[in-house]
Amino acid sequence: MVKVYGYARVSTSEQAIEYDALNQQVKRLRDAGAEEVLIDIESGRSDARRQFNELVRLVKRGTVREVIITRIDRLARSLITIARTIELMNEHNVKLRVLDAPVDASSSFGWYSIQQMGALAEFESRLLSERTRHGMNYFREQRNLQKAPFGYLLVDGKLVVDDSKRQFCRETIKLLLDGCSYNHVSEYLLSKYGVKFSSSGIRHWIDNPGIVGHTRYFTDMEHRRNPKNPRAPIIYRDTHEAIATESEIAEIKRLAKQGGRKRHPRDKAYPLKSQLRCAECGGGMHRTIYKFKREEGRETHYTRCNKHFRNKLECLNGTNHRLESIKKQVIDALIARAGQLLVETSHIEEEKSESDMLIELRNQLSGLEGLGNNPAILAAIQDVKNQILAEENRQKYPPRIDGDSHKLLNSYRQATFWGSLSDDELASVLKSLVSNVSVDSNSSITAIDWLF
Repeated sequence: MVKVYGYARVSTSEQAIEYDALNQQVKRLRDAGAEEVLIDIESGRSDARRQFNELVRLVKRGTVREVIITRIDRLARSLITIARTIELMNEHNVKLRVLDAPVDASSSFGWYSIQQMGALAEFESRLLSERTRHGMNYFREQRNLQKAPFGYLLVDGKLVVDDSKRQFCRETIKLLLDGCSYNHVSEYLLSKYGVKFSSSGIRHWIDNPGIVGHTRYFTDMEHRRNPKNPRAPIIYRDTHEAIATESEIAEIKRLAKQGGRKRHPRDKAYPLKSQLRCAECGGGMHRTIYKFKREEGRETHYTRCNKHFRNKLECLNGTNHRLESIKKQVIDALIARAGQLLVETSHIEEEKSESDMLIELRNQLSGLEGLGNNPAILAAIQDVKNQILAEENRQKYPPRIDGDSHKLLNSYRQATFWGSLSDDELASVLKSLVSNVSVDSNSSITAIDWLF
């Protein structure tokens, strides 16, 4: 179906929203008879406008009778683009109507008038670009910035160290110089200060020359914004106070390339460290410490799934489990297990009745002996006899424990013993008794792998 199309364009969203320029264009186009209006919010110097290219495609398909625009610069701000578009419309017998300049684009005079208006539109665009470029060059010559890196404030366009963050920044630098990874420094800053500073954010912060006292323009983002003709970075040295030295940054980058960076020393041994497993995904768990700002020295320790922390889609167990509750469950299980072992090993001479396994093995032997003297059958008979002998010995000589082990089990079954241990002592004891502890999303222990 052949239609009358209108085309409206503004360069920025601010023009569309604050000045209502887009709605004004659309209303004028519809009042002039446009059945459908195509809209772009993009510079007229760009030939990659989606709706403009859709209009060109419709003209080529022969579904357009007339195109209405408010001004010739709405069509484009490039004289070449305007000329090509008008030539295309003339080839397909599409009428171009310009509301603010009613000329016939198919006539020689109209063609000349539109060329003049197009040249003026391109001239205005180039003039605006030059003014902007001169303004930005002056801005850079004054060593001014529009955004401050972390740890700095902008005062009249200049970088000034934020004293409230100075100690925080220096501690971050020191941790990285100590060999801590970006990831573990990020976790430490969150647990101690409640500051969310991602590992990638720390890495970009370290790469910013601003923290060593230099001012940089045209970052790596320039290659994304202008891939065809990116501008080389410009760096002015020693323009403001530095938070770190160049030698410190060089050492941090060297350590990062070296790999094998250590965890922060504050993440020392604690009860059940590296022994906790997520019951949902089987992955490891880490500790998080929350401090109370109004109560000095008070803090609560939680543990959570590593996979969920990295990516919520990897594991659905997003619960923060109180570490104290998990420890209590493990200790209660240890008390119960110690009591069970003492009962099992205290009556060595008992076990008068045969076990279910021994009865089953004797029945198997009886059945095999009635099958003949085939070599395979004889081998199976011998195997069952060996199993019967092993089971009889197990019943006759159940596991024993020596005197020292008996004393330890007696200690393990006492709640007062566990309460008397420091965190370091408890961590050491649990390491020797427990391999893994599985925790579900309800903060309940589902399984414990014992070492005794």
